[in-house]
Amino acid sequence: MNVKCNRAALFEAVQLASSIVPSRTPKEVLRCAKIEAFQDGQKVMVTATDNEITIKYNISQVQVAAAGATVVPADRITAILRESGDEMVNLEVEEMTCQVVGQDSRFRIYGYDPADFPVIESQEKDGAIQIRAEVLKKMIHRTVFAAAREHTRYAINGILWERRGKKLRMVGTDGRRLAQIDGELSKTTKEEEQAAIVPVKVMLVLERILHDPEEKIEVSFTGNQVHVSTSLVEVSGNLVQGRFPKYEDVIPADCDKKVTIITEPLRSAVRRASLLTNDHSKGILLEFSEGKLCLSSSTPEAGDAEVTMPVEYAYNQEKIGFNPQYLLEVLRVVDDAEVVFEFSDGSRPGILRSGKDFLYVLMPVAV
Repeated sequence: MNVKCNRAALFEAVQLASSIVPSRTPKEVLRCAKIEAFQDGQKVMVTATDNEITIKYNISQVQVAAAGATVVPADRITAILRESGDEMVNLEVEEMTCQVVGQDSRFRIYGYDPADFPVIESQEKDGAIQIRAEVLKKMIHRTVFAAAREHTRYAINGILWERRGKKLRMVGTDGRRLAQIDGELSKTTKEEEQAAIVPVKVMLVLERILHDPEEKIEVSFTGNQVHVSTSLVEVSGNLVQGRFPKYEDVIPADCDKKVTIITEPLRSAVRRASLLTNDHSKGILLEFSEGKLCLSSSTPEAGDAEVTMPVEYAYNQEKIGFNPQYLLEVLRVVDDAEVVFEFSDGSRPGILRSGKDFLYVLMPVAV
């Protein structure tokens, strides 16, 4: 194999590949990226897999003098390309050795036989739906932070995707808070409803590959896998098996108090009120009274904090406590100027809404 590549494009591809390869595995070839050069179409494809997620990244800014393939440790070639200052680099492969040649440098990487790399089957795209990249990225960003990590209830280690006609809904929860968002599909199929649980790791990879806001992204579900395609990248991942909780049952339907709050001052107030909390006293108290909101915390070992801000509140005085980290995490992902907070009393979950398509349910804590 002999190919001249745009260094930045190749670096982006192998860096993405490095993000999914396992750091420890009995199969060392899984820590590698497979780089294939094709004279037909003058392109290079970078492939990586951990046997749960597969990435195929196509690069067109190449000149292929000789087709072929090489399998090299993903972290090594990523580090080399990161430090290189060249606009173009040459990849020269003989047997299982790959040379990365720049203007003033030459690196020889000992790799593996391409025949030992897992065979990645091409996937059918029949029944694929389409969604704008901007919409999909926003939906991922506003749900993935709320999903469980290493939880015994395996099904909530992923994000629920529900297709309802021309709408796609995503839901993430860890049992203490829940994020839900709806998005418009650009193209759908005759099948009206469909549901699947996509792992958090796949979601984070998808968020990284969505660059062009207007690009139409193809999504399909076949068997126990999800397949997502952009113009450059194909991502396939195993779905989470199990039953997602009946999330609609935990969304309060009887909130009788509603207050609109400017997002940035609320974010600042929550952050400041939480400065004196610790592992044993994590909660902050939100006290609503006519025309104002007071946020406070108290820790015997550290002291106490109190932050007041004006709000349009015209109900009876109420107090409700929350984990400030869970509030800050949602306030970091919403970009609307205002949010709407709905609740009934201090013992019931509260709802934070941003726009017409996003809601966040948060369980109260004792403060």
